[in-house]
Amino acid sequence: MVHSDDLAVSIGVPTPEFPADVFEPVRDLLVRLAVRRRGQAALISALSRTERAQDISAF
Repeated sequence: MVHSDDLAVSIGVPTPEFPADVFEPVRDLLVRLAVRRRGQAALISALSRTERAQDISAF
């Protein structure tokens, strides 16, 4: 999924939608990586408060 997004952006097309059984494990992995890198508070702030959003990139 991550590479599909990279490819779509690079060629100027919308990122494809994926079925839940494909999306959910990738989402969960990226969230776990972001929490490990930035912490729970940063993740919660970024997802719930636009004005307090921080960089929560998983990589």
